[in-house]
Amino acid sequence: MLPRKKRLTKSDFEGKRPQVVYRGTLFDVGSLSNGKQSFACVISKKTLKKATERNRVRRQIYSLLSKISITKQNSYIIYPKKEISNTPYSAISEEILKVFATL
Repeated sequence: MLPRKKRLTKSDFEGKRPQVVYRGTLFDVGSLSNGKQSFACVISKKTLKKATERNRVRRQIYSLLSKISITKQNSYIIYPKKEISNTPYSAISEEILKVFATL
């Protein structure tokens, strides 16, 4: 899990609209420029019905984000798609590494 300092809160989203910087097969990535490096994983009930599935995907993504290093001081929001619930952890990690290597 990411430390609280590296996570975005609801107040960080107020009045701001994230710009989508990556559209992938498993998730989309949006970016906010607010001067600090932080992350959020937003999964709606429409995407994954069960809370246990949403929490499992969120934990997987946060654990992968804690392992990589990013030099840009932007805030990133990850929007997973429905296909991510049946995807193995290794495929998710490959796509996350690919995304943040290209940013």
